[in-house]
Amino acid sequence: MSLKDKIRFKNGQLKVMQISDLQDTKNTSVDTLRFVDAAIEKVKPDFIIITGDQLDVVGAWGKGDKAKANVEKAIRGLFSVIEKHNIPYVLTFGNHDRETGVPNEEQAKIYATLKNCICFDDINDGRPDVGTFNVPVRSSDGKRTALNFYVMDTHSKTKNVGFEGVNDKQLDWYRKVGEQLKAENGGEFVPSMVFQHIPVSNIMGLFKEVPKGTKGAECDFVKDNSRYWILDEEKLFHNYTYGETPSMTLGTKQFDAIMAQGDVFAMYFGHDHYNSFAGKVDGIDLGYCPGMGYNSYGTKHRAFRVFEFDENDVKNYKTYSLNYKDCCSKIKTAPFKNAFSYWSPCNPSAAGPFAAKILAVVVPVIVALVLIYNFVSAAFVTGLLTAIAVATAIYIPAGLIYNKILRDKIIKTNMR
Repeated sequence: MSLKDKIRFKNGQLKVMQISDLQDTKNTSVDTLRFVDAAIEKVKPDFIIITGDQLDVVGAWGKGDKAKANVEKAIRGLFSVIEKHNIPYVLTFGNHDRETGVPNEEQAKIYATLKNCICFDDINDGRPDVGTFNVPVRSSDGKRTALNFYVMDTHSKTKNVGFEGVNDKQLDWYRKVGEQLKAENGGEFVPSMVFQHIPVSNIMGLFKEVPKGTKGAECDFVKDNSRYWILDEEKLFHNYTYGETPSMTLGTKQFDAIMAQGDVFAMYFGHDHYNSFAGKVDGIDLGYCPGMGYNSYGTKHRAFRVFEFDENDVKNYKTYSLNYKDCCSKIKTAPFKNAFSYWSPCNPSAAGPFAAKILAVVVPVIVALVLIYNFVSAAFVTGLLTAIAVATAIYIPAGLIYNKILRDKIIKTNMR
């Protein structure tokens, strides 16, 4: 296979970094570039797996050749910081990548021109779609496959509710690859993990339902927003952040197929930016990598995930997540935008409470200004509003120019 022998343990150890939901636009976020750069420098992974939504639908990509040119610009700018470190990586696609108007197959051709992206060198290797493949990890001596990563495309939204998830064609491929690896491994399945964008619905096995108003509870916006959930801490084995109920695949047979085959011991997902937790469901580890990009919602929990493996006991791996402050000391360049993203809703059901919070702040301020204007000093209010308008008129274009200069400088330096 195209990826065979490209990744192997080093002195019995392997460190893998999972990145998800960079969700960038053609105007690459300076804060994302800095975070990714500092994160790779701190962790020094042997291998990187990127689990979808590299690009965001909110990008004014255009149509046809214009869209393709803008998508290519975004990919090259964003991935310049990863290429800089000369570490091999693979990626699959999320629901937003295809919404740019450029098919995943065309995006794969762009990624294939990047030196360290190793998953699209041979897309005719039997994979069921361009974003679904496996990465066999060879032992330190190269004599056996000590660990295997299945990387799967979970596609996009369904016509009704939820997301498509992994389909039957992919599952047939999964069974076939597992059997091939088993035959090469003396009749024993190779211990494997799955990395994909959208979580399987079985991840709800880590939750328990609670009454509305329970501290830390989030509503189920996929099926029934009248139901509320919190994590069952007794089922978790990883320090966690939780900010949204899973937006998951519905009706897929993937988890049943994995249980039946028995080679997969862990599955890790992206998609839900606020979540970073892991636990065990029916004997399989299910976990999240939170969003890492600063051009989308969820800056409250911007982070990535690290895995450390010993080739003689791969199932007993170590995993943890790190955030911006753990890696980067530089001040973020878009504080007001980041503040809005920090508090912004992650789903339609959260939009109402978000709007209510804004009104709870804005309405009293307006009332106070009206009272001051009428009963204290009209000049003060007029001057204050004028000063705010002038400051905004200066700050927004200055911020855009400042970020463009920084962005161009970082990308140019990375591409040398």
